[in-house]
Amino acid sequence: MTEPRPGRISWTLDLEHRYPYGRVSPDPNRFEPLGFPPPWPDRPWIYANVIASANDVVAWTRRGPGDDPIAAIAGGSPDRPGRRADVELLRYLRAGADAVAVGAQTLRDQPELTDTLGIKGTDLGPLLERFRASLGRPRLPRQVIYTRGGALDLEARMFDTPEAEVILVTTARGAQRLRALGSDGKGVRLLIAGEDDLGPVELARAHRSLFADYGVRYLDCEGGVTILEALRAAGLVDEIFVTSTDVHIDTSRHEGVKRLPPLAGARLVAEGAVEGDAAFTFRRWRLNER
Repeated sequence: MTEPRPGRISWTLDLEHRYPYGRVSPDPNRFEPLGFPPPWPDRPWIYANVIASANDVVAWTRRGPGDDPIAAIAGGSPDRPGRRADVELLRYLRAGADAVAVGAQTLRDQPELTDTLGIKGTDLGPLLERFRASLGRPRLPRQVIYTRGGALDLEARMFDTPEAEVILVTTARGAQRLRALGSDGKGVRLLIAGEDDLGPVELARAHRSLFADYGVRYLDCEGGVTILEALRAAGLVDEIFVTSTDVHIDTSRHEGVKRLPPLAGARLVAEGAVEGDAAFTFRRWRLNER
C-alpha cells in the first residue's frame, strides 16, 4: 500500500469490526474500511450523516439559493483536507447503502441533488461504482424521499438521473397529489405508509416495507434535520456520523436554526481526524445496539 493520500480520515478509535461484505475498502489509500452491524430482522440498519459547527448548528431556514448552511458550517475552501474528507466520507457512506434517504425540504432546498457517488473533477465516482459492483449491487443506491403531502417538484434533477430508482414514502393524501403531478410518468415508486401522516407508526411501517419489498438492508439518511428528528422519535436511527468543524455560527443572523440532535446515552464507536486539518473531527455515535 502506498502512502495514504491527503484528506484521508484516520480512525484512531474504531470499535465496529463487523464487515457484512468483508474487510474491504474501495481504495485503502483513500478510505479505511467501515464495519456495520447486521440489519434488523424486519427493517434496515439506518445510519445518518451530518456536519455540525463548533456550537452544534447543523442547519437553518435558507434565505435563498446562496444561503447554504453546509458551506458556511464547513468554512473555508472546499479543497481544504478536512472538507474534502467530509465530502468523500458522505460519498463512501452512500456507496455502502442500499438506499439513500432525504426529506422533501432537503430536495426543495437543493433541486440539483442526486444520489450519484462522484465528485466533479475526481475519479471517486467510478471508484465507488466499481466497489458496489464488486459487492453485487447496482451502480447507484436507491433514493428514498419522505413527503407527507406530496409537495415536490418532479422536474428536479433527482427524477431524471439515469438508472436512479426513486421511492417516495408518503401518505394516501400525498400519493393523490403526486399522481396528479405526473409521478407515474416519471417512473417513481410510491410507498404509502399512512392515510394523512408520517408519524412513528407510519415510518416504522414504511421501513418494514423497504426491507421486505425493496431489499433495503442498509439505509443512509442524509437529512435534513426535520426527517432525522422524525426518524429518531420513531426509534429508527441506529447511528449518526458527525463531522464537527471549528466554525462558530452566529445564530442571531439566521432564522429556524437547527442544532445537532441530543446524543445523550449514545455510545462513541469511532473517532478520527485528518492530517493537516485539526479543525475537523469525525465521530460515529451508536444509538441502538445490535
